[in-house]
Amino acid sequence: MQTVQPKEMRSPGQVKDRAATEARILEAARKVFADRGYDAAGLREIAETAQANLSLISRYFGGKEGLLAALTDQFVASRREGGLSYPPQDTLQHEIYRYLHAKLQDDLKDEEIVRLIISRSAIDAEFRKKGAKNLDGKADRNFRDRVALLQDRGAVAPDVDIDMLFAAVQHVSFSVNFFGAMIGGRPDTEIDALFHGFSRALADGLPVAE
Repeated sequence: MQTVQPKEMRSPGQVKDRAATEARILEAARKVFADRGYDAAGLREIAETAQANLSLISRYFGGKEGLLAALTDQFVASRREGGLSYPPQDTLQHEIYRYLHAKLQDDLKDEEIVRLIISRSAIDAEFRKKGAKNLDGKADRNFRDRVALLQDRGAVAPDVDIDMLFAAVQHVSFSVNFFGAMIGGRPDTEIDALFHGFSRALADGLPVAE
């Protein structure tokens, strides 16, 4: 029976090799899930695509469910830890508008994993329950920092609940990006009009600093 060394006992080279193998397996899983669908995807094909030993999938991830969970964690972390591609805006309306467009581009870039996560959440109660732990109701750091800047400038009242504000923005982002852009194929002009109208209505309904 092969003994797996505890992480603290592995050499730097072993840790690096494992990290590289895990990354290849996750990228392969993402591709195979997208091509075959989650249910039809096979671990052997994922291992072959990753050029990795089949047994490593079970060892590192615990199987297909673990692969999907790891991909979901990776996706959520990238959204929360990555920066925004546009500069801070002078008003809350413009900040929300630009943020919505930035998230749309992010979702379209990662459309395969977005579709996978949403489809599994719709039919797999256990996966949905686990995924909810990643969505803790808190605004992501990027959005929080941008609204805080506006509060410092007096453009937004200091007592505005940023988490509640983010929840409203997130719901619109999900609805428009998934149902409007990905599923419905709505024209860019219609999506832009939706983002513009929502950001103006939401910003106009919030108090500014006195």
